[in-house]
Amino acid sequence: MSVLLGNKEYFKGVGQVKYEGPESDNPLALRWYDENKMVAGKTMKDHFKFACSYWHSFNGAGSDPFGGPTHIFPWDASPDAVQRAKDKMDAAFEFITKMNLPYYCFHDVDVVDYTNDVVENEKRLGVLVDYAKEKQKQSGVKLLWGTANLFSHLRYMNGASTNPDFHVLAHGGAQVKIALDATIALGGEN
Repeated sequence: MSVLLGNKEYFKGVGQVKYEGPESDNPLALRWYDENKMVAGKTMKDHFKFACSYWHSFNGAGSDPFGGPTHIFPWDASPDAVQRAKDKMDAAFEFITKMNLPYYCFHDVDVVDYTNDVVENEKRLGVLVDYAKEKQKQSGVKLLWGTANLFSHLRYMNGASTNPDFHVLAHGGAQVKIALDATIALGGEN
């Protein structure tokens, strides 16, 4: 796998992380995981499906009950939601390929900010699915799984599929369908 850069390099000075063995003193080297090493008849790469999680790596803003965000990411600068999502995906695929990870995974709202309009959400995610397909093709990185986040928005404070408000239930169902369509379109393996 080669490193995939977008229009801007986000992780400057970081090369691709590779196996160098237990004697390496490189802090950005793999010492024990050798993807080509055979263990019980399979390579380590075949045993493990390491994936980069979008939420934990590119969305978590570091806020808590005592204050606002503390992580200000350069890929969040654009005022346009779709462009901001493309910038984030550029950063994600740069990071994933520099880390030499074969997979990534996401919640739908991690990929692109959602509105309260299901049709607009589907349109936005569709644009990013097309963008992700190109990134996957260029890099060889695959989608392990995609799913719908039916817990972060306050509309789901009383549940999603168990919500007594049918409008919330219907919104959740539509969100699940859109996330499943995106996962299938991107060849999600799990």
